[in-house]
Amino acid sequence: MTDKSNDSKSDVVILFSGGADSVLMLELAIEFGMNPYCILIDYSQLHREELEFACKYLISRNVDHQTVEINGLGINSGLTGNGQKNESGDVHEMHVPGRNSIFLSIAYGIAESKNISTIWIGCDWSDLINNFPDCKQIYLEKMNEAFKYAGPNPIKIEAPLIGLTKENVLKMLKQMGISDKDLFSGYGDL
Repeated sequence: MTDKSNDSKSDVVILFSGGADSVLMLELAIEFGMNPYCILIDYSQLHREELEFACKYLISRNVDHQTVEINGLGINSGLTGNGQKNESGDVHEMHVPGRNSIFLSIAYGIAESKNISTIWIGCDWSDLINNFPDCKQIYLEKMNEAFKYAGPNPIKIEAPLIGLTKENVLKMLKQMGISDKDLFSGYGDL
C-alpha cells in the first residue's frame, strides 16, 4: 500500500481509477467544496498503466490518496488473470466477479478508520446498459443496507453519476477543460 496524504480532513472516499467516471467524480467533489480521499486498487488488472496514470492525475491535483494492493485474488476475467472474457451472455464480457463488492469493502474499512461517512463509486448509466450487475441501483441499495450494520457508524455509498450516459460524462469533462489525454480506461473503447 502506498500513501500520499495531506493533514486536511477528508469528507468523501472516492474509488478512483483515472477513467472518465472517477475523474468526473473527483472534479465534482472539488467543485462542491469537498475534500476527497481517493483509493486506487491494484487487483492485478491487466491494464497496469491505469494505476500509474491515476496516481499522476491525483498528484497533479494535490489530492490525498492511497493505493491498496490485492495479491493472490486469482480471478480470471477480461480484465484480470488470463484475460478470458465472459461469454455467457449473463453479464458483460469484461465483468470481474466480485470486483465492486471487494472494492467497496476496502473503501468501507478505510472510510471507517478515517471517520468518513460517504463513499463515491463511479457507476453510470452505461454500466446498466452494458450489464455490469455490481453497478446497478439495486446492488448499491443492498450494499448500503449492509453498510448500515457493518461498523459503529453508518457509511453510505453514493453513485453520483448513476443516471449519466458515458457521452454526457465526457461532455461534462470537456466543459471542465479535461481532455481525453487526461483520462485512462482499462476497458479500451467501452
